[in-house]
Amino acid sequence: MSGLETAIRNALDRSDRTDGDTRARIYQSARQALEAGLQRQGVTDKLIVMQQQKRLEEKIREIETEEVDRLAGPAIEPDEITHPVIDPVVAPAATARAAAPDVAAPIVADERVAAPDPDTGLGGATRAPSPANDQRQPNDVQSAGDLGSLGAARPDFRPASSEVPQMDGLTSVEPDRVQRGQPPVAKPERGRKRRGSLDAETNPAAKPRKSRRQRLISWLLKWVISLAVVGVACWYFYNSGLVQSVMDEALQAANRASQSQAGPNARFDPRGGFSDEWAQVFEPKQIDTLQVGREAKAEAATGSEGPAVRLLSATPQTGGDIAVTVPADVLQRLAGGPATIAVTVQAGGNQGVQMSIRCDFGSLGGCARHRFTATQERLEALFKVSFDRAIAPNAPGRILINTGLDGADRPVLLYSVRILPAG
Repeated sequence: MSGLETAIRNALDRSDRTDGDTRARIYQSARQALEAGLQRQGVTDKLIVMQQQKRLEEKIREIETEEVDRLAGPAIEPDEITHPVIDPVVAPAATARAAAPDVAAPIVADERVAAPDPDTGLGGATRAPSPANDQRQPNDVQSAGDLGSLGAARPDFRPASSEVPQMDGLTSVEPDRVQRGQPPVAKPERGRKRRGSLDAETNPAAKPRKSRRQRLISWLLKWVISLAVVGVACWYFYNSGLVQSVMDEALQAANRASQSQAGPNARFDPRGGFSDEWAQVFEPKQIDTLQVGREAKAEAATGSEGPAVRLLSATPQTGGDIAVTVPADVLQRLAGGPATIAVTVQAGGNQGVQMSIRCDFGSLGGCARHRFTATQERLEALFKVSFDRAIAPNAPGRILINTGLDGADRPVLLYSVRILPAG
């Protein structure tokens, strides 16, 4: 560490050491020289790096304390100020320290950070051999070229003609331009771009963290944009009616498949799916047995399931009822027990039709009104009735159907009516 200490003191001797900013730049150059030297020597152990940095900081605090104490001492009279002659070759450390500190040849701190020379650990702060230097102790010669306790001794020196007194970013001023009252001019150097790149890397750990943050933000933006695109596409697909059209096409395809399987000559069988226990009450050929109200119509028709009766009620009141006659022998089988009534219907148009069904079985009783919706497909409207009376009626009963719940012009196709006693 004595090598960096010597370089710091030499730089202070050759600069305006009374200026705090100048001293701070010299200290910062020493830190950068230590870091660059460790990197060039391949030292990656964090513990060793921290130890070297700690020792350098302690030495910097020691030197800064001395400088503050020096400035706090009695001021030097102007008559006592001497102006040393600046030689291009750096004078020994003892001679430089003997000169007056506040009028020494100023050193301009270069903003560039120079990489340390591989031959020295002082970032270029070398001295030409002189008798005074030859009288130094052996350990001083060895430590002047190392970085702390790393032991990287560099006993050989470069020729004096190629040596320029500097410490990383510090360069000396031309001797002929050092005049009293004239600001010094920094000597340009080569490799400015390469050395200046080291100043930007003051915190190496900040760049990876920023990169990870950018990757996270980029990943989140990609997901948000993807979800937004999918959401907009679904919204457009739903509102454009494509979903409904696809469903309609699927239903039509299913209907065509069922019709093709049934065959072109297939017709509705009134007893299809029902056992012999079911009593057949009405078939389309019995249209003459229907009792039509004054505001209702019943006419023969042919539906998709075969022959049917087209029922149309102009009003939901009793004037629009259409009655199906139930024979007395069937009612006698219903006495004193439950029964199930099945009415097979289908909508006569392209829309569903609301219809009501109720029954009137004379002395046996009746049933409440039941409401159904006839669709484009055949529908089995089933409902149960129960009769507590055991008296068997002698007159026929009626099953009343009204298709005018949704208004007029809503026809319903009637295919059959069945009753299952004791259902």
